[in-house]
Amino acid sequence: MSRSSNFLSAPRGLLKVFILKAATKMPVSGKELSDQIDLYTRGEWRPSPGSVYFILNELSSKGMLSAVMSQDSSVKRYVTTNKGMAVLSSFLKVADKVFEKHFLLINIVAQIAEKDFVKMLMELAGLSLNLNKEKETEVKGMLSQIITKVK
Repeated sequence: MSRSSNFLSAPRGLLKVFILKAATKMPVSGKELSDQIDLYTRGEWRPSPGSVYFILNELSSKGMLSAVMSQDSSVKRYVTTNKGMAVLSSFLKVADKVFEKHFLLINIVAQIAEKDFVKMLMELAGLSLNLNKEKETEVKGMLSQIITKVK
């Protein structure tokens, strides 16, 4: 898929939070981070190497990431430190508010475009923010079945 020049830019700070989260799962390199974002956005957003490495250096200098060298290559990878985990935790506390804001914006666009199906999905997305774990598991199972049928 070709990159769209009209794609909306990512919200300020999103790349930093993405990097911190990705580096909690396993050590990651700048290229791997760009590849992950490219995959998640289906080619619509691939941060420049300059942006990624600038943020990696910034987060490292602030003690939020720690650099580790790969044993099998000379590639520098990064892992999130305890300080970085605290920053990530602060973001996660407001993540539902970020979702709500974006769901509302998508709902407005769906209203204008008369996309009833999208409006229904946004209503479901909004409801999902307040589900208990048991209900969330139940809804995930139902959605998995629907996705399988639609494919």
